[in-house]
Amino acid sequence: MTGLPATPATPAADEDPAATLIVSGGGTTLVATDVLLAEASWLRALQADAEGWQARLAGIRALDSAPAPSPAWTGGEAAGCVFGVGRAIDRVAEHSRHLADSLIAAAEGYGEAERRSERVARAGGVWLGFTLGRLAPFLALAALPALTSGAAGFLLGSLLTGPGDGPATAAGWLRANPRALTDPVVVAAVRVLVSSVDDAAVGAAGLPYPVSALLGDEGLGLLGVATSAAGVRALSRPLGLFRETPVSVVPVPVVPVPVVPLGGPGVAGQRPATRATPPPAGFADLADRIPSVSEDGSQVRIERYGSAESPSWVVYIGGTVEWSPVAAEQPWDLTSDLSAVADQDSGSYRAVVQAMREAGVRPADPVIPVGHSQGGLVAAQVAASGEFNTVAVATFGAPDGQITLPPGVDAVTVEHSDDLIPALGGTPGAEDDRLLVRREVFAGREVPPDQPLPAHALTAYRATGRLMDESPEPRLQEFRATMATVVGAEPGQASRWRGIRVAGE
Repeated sequence: MTGLPATPATPAADEDPAATLIVSGGGTTLVATDVLLAEASWLRALQADAEGWQARLAGIRALDSAPAPSPAWTGGEAAGCVFGVGRAIDRVAEHSRHLADSLIAAAEGYGEAERRSERVARAGGVWLGFTLGRLAPFLALAALPALTSGAAGFLLGSLLTGPGDGPATAAGWLRANPRALTDPVVVAAVRVLVSSVDDAAVGAAGLPYPVSALLGDEGLGLLGVATSAAGVRALSRPLGLFRETPVSVVPVPVVPVPVVPLGGPGVAGQRPATRATPPPAGFADLADRIPSVSEDGSQVRIERYGSAESPSWVVYIGGTVEWSPVAAEQPWDLTSDLSAVADQDSGSYRAVVQAMREAGVRPADPVIPVGHSQGGLVAAQVAASGEFNTVAVATFGAPDGQITLPPGVDAVTVEHSDDLIPALGGTPGAEDDRLLVRREVFAGREVPPDQPLPAHALTAYRATGRLMDESPEPRLQEFRATMATVVGAEPGQASRWRGIRVAGE
């Protein structure tokens, strides 16, 4: 038989649970390991190939006017050979069909169970948030004595032991319990709670529960994580917190590599230095080229492929650098985080768009945005904005669950189930059809006590990218094929850009 895909190899996940990839979405209801889905695809191809041979044998039998032989193998006669081969192919087709159906049924059953649990969790979160909002005034009054005594105790303790001991004690507890923030159960609970903040606000406003259910994520979607973030931002602005500013971008020189001018329509300001780079071959390359967190380094890398007349682009966007709620010079900060979640033109988003335009990206040019953490959220917003011709997008550890991508965009979302940051984006909408790839990094492993969120590290997502490249899952292979079509086989030119906040509002 011909045309069959390679048989899936035995994965390392059989020995290492942390290497197991769970794949879901992508326009299907299936949820399963990547290897199971690859085996189902291989069996379907085997079934189709066998059925094709059945059709060919039927044509051969139609040419023979002799009566069909008895079921027993007669040997030596052409008709008997054809009949025997036909029976063997029938068995191959039937067995491959049965096995593929069984694997798909198992994946669908797992997917339905997961969706049912998610619906229950979301409904419970809506009710819990609404109830807490209703009870908030009474809870505040009841907690006032405890808060007063607690504040006094904290003040006394600070005077006796020093003001830094409180945070140090909390940090010490986290070091002693490193799995506290790296637990899939905690991550799932945070995702539900984040999605329920708007329901608490509706309850506190005194509106009835049906209104909360109607306006929230499970209803019309008018309220959700974005509106909650917008509310926090509005309340914080009078205090000087989370205030957005104008931004500018500057090209980061590449030395000592020879400078190549990167031109094109729409280029403004300084021309960036560039260097030759091979096209990305897979998810590992995409994750490896995302800029690492650096206070003084670039946050954006832009690669151009193809000719000057018909270029294509890959845009890599890094994660949060500055964690202060007061905006300073760095646009990749908490202010941009909150603004991006609120879908209110964050400083990092505006810096990325400006860098793309100055690099020469035109609205009709094919673009693949890629990002980690806040960079992944911005990459999804670039794809959703419609400002550019986004043909594919890949995000790693991004809180982008509430971003709705336009139809036709080939999207892959990579999340670690023990990474808290993606949960801050809330639960994805029911219409979301991105391909979701999950992995528990520390399944069966010790969590490093010196890292607060080790499953969120870019190095961990780079390791997941390598596992995805090794995976036989057909849709992951299709994404790589799409990327190869966009960037081509010839080397491109890479430039780096740094965004800077320039002034207050």
